Amino acid sequence: MSLRLATPATAEIVTLAEAKAHLRVDFTDDDAYITALAEAAQDWLSGENNWLGRSVVEQTWELKLERFPSGKVDLPKPPLIEVTGVFYTPSDGGAEVEITDFREIDLGVSEGGYILPAKNTDWPDTDGEPGSVRITFESGYSDVPKSIKHAALLMIGHWYENREAASQAKISDLPMAVDALLYPYRNWRA
Repeated sequence: MSLRLATPATAEIVTLAEAKAHLRVDFTDDDAYITALAEAAQDWLSGENNWLGRSVVEQTWELKLERFPSGKVDLPKPPLIEVTGVFYTPSDGGAEVEITDFREIDLGVSEGGYILPAKNTDWPDTDGEPGSVRITFESGYSDVPKSIKHAALLMIGHWYENREAASQAKISDLPMAVDALLYPYRNWRA
């Protein structure tokens, strides 16, 4: 199994204006730096290998498998918005085929979703090579939860105040409030 981010998010978890308001910065000298911090927070929270194991903002993913499992195909990175394509390479090694008749099950924001073959059918056999099954899907929140947005702001604030990896002063890890805000959203199945 391989999973890759096919289309990164275009929406931001935190805008430059929101970050500057949180930091109480009213000048433009640090705009590029603050933008970079917001991008780092976004990558940590919603990038390809993010800590949450879910999509925070809407993005497109591609899941590749060697063959269809028996029954359902779990789709990672909840919340699921829509399955946009199911493709496979037949067992005879012919050209890739699109499956248009399948059942999409959305388990909601916390669990994500999965797909099943059409009623009274099974998934087709594949040639068994890596990537013989290719599923594209969109996932993410239409509105970023306030707890995730606030955690991103806390991360940006912490990094803005503590710009070096090492110092003679005692620098703590990310504030505990970040963990407290994010734990309810962590997808432990990822």
